[in-house]
Amino acid sequence: MKLAILGPLKRRHEEIRLIGEAKKVFDSVSYFCIPNLTVEITDGECFVKHKNIDLSSFDCILPRIPRSYRTFGFTVLKILEGKVFFPIKPISLFYSHNKFSTLLLLKENNLPVPETYLALKRSVTENVLDEIVYPVVLKLLYGSMGRGVIFADSKQSAITFIDTLELFKQPIFVEEYVKNPGEDIRAYVIGDRVIASMKRIAKKNERRSNIGVGGKGIKYDIPQKIADLACDAAGALGMEICGVDIIEGPKGPTIIETNINAQFQGLESATKRNVARQIVEYLKERVKK
Repeated sequence: MKLAILGPLKRRHEEIRLIGEAKKVFDSVSYFCIPNLTVEITDGECFVKHKNIDLSSFDCILPRIPRSYRTFGFTVLKILEGKVFFPIKPISLFYSHNKFSTLLLLKENNLPVPETYLALKRSVTENVLDEIVYPVVLKLLYGSMGRGVIFADSKQSAITFIDTLELFKQPIFVEEYVKNPGEDIRAYVIGDRVIASMKRIAKKNERRSNIGVGGKGIKYDIPQKIADLACDAAGALGMEICGVDIIEGPKGPTIIETNINAQFQGLESATKRNVARQIVEYLKERVKK
């Protein structure tokens, strides 16, 4: 059984771990950098190739496609759809790499998300900034690992960040702040269950709990209600494998983000679970079906 992993030029910890564990499970494992692929339409047929290797010859593909390659990645997966198994829908690349689209789709599926506002100009956000309860969260639409996220305690501090967004022609993304003690839940979904979960605790004087900005992960026995919420979020976005970030607020658990290429180094460290092995074993079982 042959597996191909599609990912960035520079392999991160997760790609290296996945390759290592996949070699113990699959007969053949290949890693292809997205920029090195070609899409061909010849003789009335479509192909995705790496040099002279036709990717439709693989039994399974694990996409780890970064945001910067999402359009090309969508094309690749759309061509391979129905020919090779992979654990996401092609359209998931667009939904999951856009924070607002993620929340929009979750809301359409009656899942709890924060009140959120999106605009292109500061002038049309004035009413929102006057009426919203502070603090608020302002985000880059395409940020990751907690970067590009700030907390504004007043309208004036919000305007300062919004002016910067407008200057660089970035969408203005304003989100309700869900009260919490500086922590959130990362649930890692594989198939129809959460295989590992942790709480991420923000460091002192920091509201962001992401591991990438200094947060600390600790093992967390996730309640079934929250695990079901994470699985529902993954399903709504067309992803069989993903990370889901949830905050327990005054109104109950709220989904704040999903991650199509979720990192799991911190999760493995906190939970002592072999997440990479569980991913590749799941892929093999899905191909058998």
